[in-house]
Amino acid sequence: MTKILLAGEGGQGIQTIAKALANAAVEAGSECVYIPAFGVEQRGTPSVAFITVSDGEIRYPRFDVADYVVILQKRAIHAVVDYISPNTKVIFDSSTIAAKDLPKTAIKILGIPATKYAYEKFTPRAFNVLVLGKLTKVLEVSSDAAWKVIMKLLGKKFKTKEIEAKNYEAFEYGREVVLEQKEFTTPTFLPKIGKNVFRGHDKRAEIVPERCKGCGICVFKCPVAALKMGEELGVYATPIPEIDLEKCILCGNCRKFCPDGAINVDKE
Repeated sequence: MTKILLAGEGGQGIQTIAKALANAAVEAGSECVYIPAFGVEQRGTPSVAFITVSDGEIRYPRFDVADYVVILQKRAIHAVVDYISPNTKVIFDSSTIAAKDLPKTAIKILGIPATKYAYEKFTPRAFNVLVLGKLTKVLEVSSDAAWKVIMKLLGKKFKTKEIEAKNYEAFEYGREVVLEQKEFTTPTFLPKIGKNVFRGHDKRAEIVPERCKGCGICVFKCPVAALKMGEELGVYATPIPEIDLEKCILCGNCRKFCPDGAINVDKE
């Protein structure tokens, strides 16, 4: 029996990863129980998933100590501290979390710079399948069984064959990547602190990287193409928008449709 705890933030795809991992284990012939746990407001709050995989019957799905704890966002660490023992293997995103920030009880720590790999080698949105690749390999679930489940759950989001191929490449890359030990990637994929303020043409815009998850809704909803994705990173280490105030007509769409209150534009 293997007990796994996944932790991150709502909106990051933690439950998607957990659901796919649990279904992949079942597809491979194991017994599995998946229990999601998150706050009323999912986005931006800790999101945790309990997964138990076994060759035999699972009589009680909850557990006090995990065999594996997977931490994909620094702000979710506090939600899993009590489930970590010196024997727990802690896998963390070393491109967004520093090893020194992990609980002192975490002795067996393994790094995977998932955000860095997704951003530099694939696309930021490939983060989920890259992490899934590694976790299915850890659980010794076959690549074919795991990808079959991923296509069932996420296939509709792969709008083209090219996108599907890119995600499959990220999945296989994740499976084969070697987990870091002792020496870890520097966590440079962090959101900028504070606000980005834009001024000009009698207008003032504010974008808050710590709130922005890079969904691109504001870019899509802007009727005059005044917004585009820039180089700086938001809360999930994905690109955030920048604005051309000369084009902006102060329609308010960006503020109205932003699900996280990360942008505001008004008269100076």
